[in-house]
Amino acid sequence: MSLEWNLERISRAGFIGILRGKDPDILIERGLALAQAGVRVLEVTLDSVDAARIFATLKEQLDDEVMLGVGTVMHPPTALPSVAEWGADFALSPVNPEGFIQLANDFDILAVPGAATPGELWKAHTAGAMLVKLYPAETNWSPELLANLPRPMRQVHTLPTGGIKPEEVITWLDAGAFACGIGGKLSIEEANVLSSEILARRGVMR
Repeated sequence: MSLEWNLERISRAGFIGILRGKDPDILIERGLALAQAGVRVLEVTLDSVDAARIFATLKEQLDDEVMLGVGTVMHPPTALPSVAEWGADFALSPVNPEGFIQLANDFDILAVPGAATPGELWKAHTAGAMLVKLYPAETNWSPELLANLPRPMRQVHTLPTGGIKPEEVITWLDAGAFACGIGGKLSIEEANVLSSEILARRGVMR
């Protein structure tokens, strides 16, 4: 699939469910439950224990309606060749490692570098990032800050992540965010409600 289509799927989903932890079986169970609740994009962080098994199991058991990617990419030359073999559609990083965007593009993986400041956001954009992770959103960013960025910066597709609560996602989207990343603060019930709210924004009923 093209990078543009991967980007579009994240936009349609409205949020990414992040899987991070020390128990692979619990994370697999959680990923399957989130998908059942309507989550259409899942991220397996590479700092999770046995991330490869988690990813492979979800890839095998979920249908193509759920897009899978990875997070916490710190050393692209090591990580990206492996996750490309897994079938990752996107890769997130809390920072913007040197060569990350171009190398991900070479593997047909959507690179999502991190930005802690407006300057870092713009630098990632001008380096070719199609989507930029605003991280940590809870401490360094806010919907108000995002909405009041200079007009050229507001054209950049952004993914606020880090400390975001499910009930805050719509506020972020209204402020101009492309989508949000949510981790442990997302319950299965909340995932179900939020998925319905995102669909309703698009005029689609579940």
